[in-house]
Amino acid sequence: MKHLLSACMAVALMIGASASARADYFVWQDAETGLSVTFPDTWKAVSPNQPDEILTLMAPAPGDFAVCRIRTNEDRRFVVFPPRMAGDVQKISYSTGFWDTYLADYDDVELYGVLDNTGLGRGFGSFAVADFKSDFVGPYMGRRAIASAALYNDRAYVMDCSTREGVFAEWQPLFMSVMGSVDFKKTHDEVITGNYRNFLKDPQMQFKLPGSEATNRY
Repeated sequence: MKHLLSACMAVALMIGASASARADYFVWQDAETGLSVTFPDTWKAVSPNQPDEILTLMAPAPGDFAVCRIRTNEDRRFVVFPPRMAGDVQKISYSTGFWDTYLADYDDVELYGVLDNTGLGRGFGSFAVADFKSDFVGPYMGRRAIASAALYNDRAYVMDCSTREGVFAEWQPLFMSVMGSVDFKKTHDEVITGNYRNFLKDPQMQFKLPGSEATNRY
């Protein structure tokens, strides 16, 4: 069986201003790449839209069209670079230009910001916030997404989570929690090389979104 799916202990989850509630979580691991991620057991794995998707999850809120996807492809362009240079490699190949290409299949794309020196799991990468229009989940609609990309052990990983645009704020905390649970099979010592940073412990990331006087924080 390609993918391993196992139950994890109940954890407390806070979404927006709602009261905390206990929810069972699953830990999922891809046998081929070793990537693992934790998500609520009410989320359902569905058929992928793209051949490079290894996991596509739908949340149980039909009108919100909340979905998270993990995609991966081999990238051996930088195989000769030592791990300590991962941050430099990220700025070259996984920054704004990468996200422009990644979002090119959608309509009316608005890329609000890209933050370098963040990442996904153990890998150095970038974080992006964008609006776009698409029918890849449900009817054609405006959607808002957060996404993170990273290069680790000669593979590129991308995780994006999005909803119908008007309800994104309700899902943002949970999306960030699920993205923060991603980990990769360890292949080198990031502590010695200085290659690993837990970006979720960094200061809050800020983006100014349209129709709002406030600055959105992630």
